[in-house]
Amino acid sequence: MTAPTPPSTDESGKGGAPLRDFRLLWGGDFFSQLGSQTTLFLLPLLAVSLLDASGFQVGLLQALYMAPFVVLPLLAGIMLEHRALRPVLIVVDLLRAAVVLTIAATALSGHMALHHLLFAALVGGCLTVVYDIALVSYVPRLVSSRLLDTAHSRMSANIAVGGTAGPGVGGWTASLLGPASAVGVSGLAYLGSALTLFFVRHQERVPTRTGTRDLRAELADGMRTVFANPPVRAVSIHAAVYNAGIPLITVGGLMYLVDGLGMSSGLYGTLMLTGGLGAVTGALTVPRLIRRIGYGPSMLTVLLFSTFPYFLLPAFGGVSAFGFAAAGAAFFIGSGGAAGGSVVATTIRQRLTPENLRTRMNATYRLVSFGAIPIGALGAGTLADVIGARETLWIAPVVLLVSCLPVLLGPVRRLRDIPG
Repeated sequence: MTAPTPPSTDESGKGGAPLRDFRLLWGGDFFSQLGSQTTLFLLPLLAVSLLDASGFQVGLLQALYMAPFVVLPLLAGIMLEHRALRPVLIVVDLLRAAVVLTIAATALSGHMALHHLLFAALVGGCLTVVYDIALVSYVPRLVSSRLLDTAHSRMSANIAVGGTAGPGVGGWTASLLGPASAVGVSGLAYLGSALTLFFVRHQERVPTRTGTRDLRAELADGMRTVFANPPVRAVSIHAAVYNAGIPLITVGGLMYLVDGLGMSSGLYGTLMLTGGLGAVTGALTVPRLIRRIGYGPSMLTVLLFSTFPYFLLPAFGGVSAFGFAAAGAAFFIGSGGAAGGSVVATTIRQRLTPENLRTRMNATYRLVSFGAIPIGALGAGTLADVIGARETLWIAPVVLLVSCLPVLLGPVRRLRDIPG
């Protein structure tokens, strides 16, 4: 698969930002996403394969990684809004590299315990909150408003490509060298991201603060940009419920396929690779769909693909050829729909929010949408232990279907175009 072509020089820039800077931002974020996806894949795998962790412990690991999304987004949004964001991205990448490489060294030394992984998940989650908010707020500073859908498609493709390469590289490296050595790949990826972003030359236009700072008022403004705007509120609530349902698939799938059926880490990584390919496809094709039928109809379309295919996992998923093909189809189609939905929702949010409030809006959105993941992760681990991993996989797509209601019943479905 060839890499997507970024916007041309005369279109990608904002305030004269050259094509070179967009490519560097895009490339640096690819390395960062590769590191994140490899880490997300390998931490639970380390817990299961080296520490014989239970379903609840795997769920707790994911919950701790996502817990900072409940506490930090609003504060991070306020602190980053009037700050140059590129240096923030670089520092966060360096810190994440240090955390991950420390885990790799601890595991290789034979002294790793569960509390090491739990601590790394919590710290990594805090840093990822800051990185995500800074990145999504930096893109509009570099790209003109009319090209935000294309730009977010490219950045979503990074997530998808990272999701493709991360589990694949992690699973295959774990098979060849062991999970501990595979974790070191994440640290190297973060270092690659920091190095690439270091060479971005574009001088940001940082929004200036007017008047005396009122943190309470700024927090309220951030909440208002999401909850007082019906389309933004609808996609945010959808994302919250959907993200709460995804751990039912990730935790249930890991416990069912790897722990229950004995699927190898390499084969499981290949399965995740299939999902990543679907995410790449969804992220790169949805801008064309938006131009053809509009934002609302596009969102309704991708919802079909991001929900129903996951019924295939408990129905047919397994280590047989047919079961593996069914699981691969579920991840390919479901991930494609989810990636496409992310592009649509992100563009809706950015274009319906004034520039001076985008960072706070992004922070509030992260709080609403990602704050539900720890609850879903703990629930997934508990359900896997109590009723079984396969039974948990039956519940997952039902939760994902419920997440569609705010979009189906709200104003998003009628949204065709957004001026600006």
